[in-house]
Amino acid sequence: MFFDKTREAASTPAVPTSMGRKKVLGAMTGLAVAAALTAVAVPAAAQSPAQSAASSGHAAHHHYLSPLQVTSAYYASYNGDLAAGFDRYISKDLVLHGFNGPEDRDDWIKGDLNIKAGLTGFKMTVLDQIVEGDKVVTRWSFAGRHTGTIFGIPASGRDVQLSGISIDRVIHGQSVEHWSEGNFGVFLDELRGGTPPGTVHPTTK
Repeated sequence: MFFDKTREAASTPAVPTSMGRKKVLGAMTGLAVAAALTAVAVPAAAQSPAQSAASSGHAAHHHYLSPLQVTSAYYASYNGDLAAGFDRYISKDLVLHGFNGPEDRDDWIKGDLNIKAGLTGFKMTVLDQIVEGDKVVTRWSFAGRHTGTIFGIPASGRDVQLSGISIDRVIHGQSVEHWSEGNFGVFLDELRGGTPPGTVHPTTK
């Protein structure tokens, strides 16, 4: 054992010669190097579960985007590849609280893609974002000209707009829970042409 050898070395008379001192120092240096190599050579599989979990958790923590980065990228995807942005930033296990209460994730993306396809010059604008822990509040607005069928409503040629406020709870780089509030009824009235001019912005044509 290492400790036995240490005690044995302590009881041995000191080596008076310079050569003897060099041998002792050389042996101690060799033991230190061997111990260091042994520590480095321990495979990851030999680590305790707690150590492995801590290491993987630390790496994963640096891999995920922050809640603000996730929501900013998601809303930016409305002006690009919305389907890809939805798949990347919205969890498959999403809990959704839409305009009309709990809704289905697939229905949400289908509806938003339908709106985007039916509005020429579609543009999403993020007006404000506020972060609190793992939640991000986003105040947004989108607009465009109604030139395609949206929710069964034929093209009206009117300029329409919808504003709202959404909250996303972001865990591990994805929104796992989403709330939205907005006057969706007024937006549908705009599409149908049933809203008096001047009651929404931008002003209807």
